[in-house]
Amino acid sequence: MELLGFYMMVDEFTLDKLVIFNANHRNELKDTNENYLINKLWDGLHFLLTGSSAYFPVKNNKLSESIVGVHILDTKYDHFIACIKNNEVPEIYNAMKNIDIKELEKKFDPKTFKKNKIHPNIWKQDKRKELFQELISEYNGLLEFYQRALTKNVHIIFSVF
Repeated sequence: MELLGFYMMVDEFTLDKLVIFNANHRNELKDTNENYLINKLWDGLHFLLTGSSAYFPVKNNKLSESIVGVHILDTKYDHFIACIKNNEVPEIYNAMKNIDIKELEKKFDPKTFKKNKIHPNIWKQDKRKELFQELISEYNGLLEFYQRALTKNVHIIFSVF
């Protein structure tokens, strides 16, 4: 099963509604809130930035939090939902924008991703350049999303489904 990662900006009212009424309202909110679909590369990007699978978030690491969130809201059934509060967005955004892409490219090795069973199972050495470009494209899209969230002073919800 391919698990997709999804980010959504929400205001205080919407965040409260999600917390109180459970996370089943995500689909209802998707069309009314700005969102970013990272698709299947959320675990790969987390591994590239932290050296750890997103299934094992790195505590107090802003890059890890940028991918999987800070506060877990729900892990029942076949989904994961977490949030990042608006006052946490600036530090996370700053950590992301200070990444050295050239250094990431030097250390990127699809064999390491495959060995660590990073989702999805696409990590092939002969596709190194294309895979890295896909990861960096998602990184740039997510960075832009965080910048817009910072400007709007909103919370972010992350879910895997």
